[in-house]
Amino acid sequence: MAAAAELSRGAVAAMSRMEQGLRPVLQVTDVRPAAGRYLVALFDGTKSGQGVLVASMAHLVRARAIRAGTIIRCKWTIKARVTAKSGLQHLSNDRGEAKFFDFDLLDEQGGEMLAKCFSSAAEKFYGLIEVDKVYLISRGLVKPAQEPFNSDYELALDASASVEVCSSDVI
Repeated sequence: MAAAAELSRGAVAAMSRMEQGLRPVLQVTDVRPAAGRYLVALFDGTKSGQGVLVASMAHLVRARAIRAGTIIRCKWTIKARVTAKSGLQHLSNDRGEAKFFDFDLLDEQGGEMLAKCFSSAAEKFYGLIEVDKVYLISRGLVKPAQEPFNSDYELALDASASVEVCSSDVI
């Protein structure tokens, strides 16, 4: 087991706040298969958190390059095709008004995930996201899905997320 001094203390909390520019060094404390992907338990020397490896990284688990005790540097990007997109919707409640929309993503392994954008992220990305185009998406929050979908997880994007159209339409 690596010394805690090598790890990026406070990174788990910073990742949950979706802070930008992070390249934390974390320790993998557990790896479990889940719905064609792998759940990983991560430790930053102070706190623990969970994450989901994208399907394209599954070979690293099978080759045992990622396993309990492994130290990793986290920086992720999802490359996926948008297969469906909702309309821009408006929500009004006690806290005020907000806009939101969601879209379905399909990766090269056939894995699906729902992405959701609220408020300023909805305004920023609604015009950019188009069905059948391929995107590189990073700096979002992967979390357990709150409603039935083809995936156990969903992606929440705020205005600090990065969404780029790929020049190639190959996933």
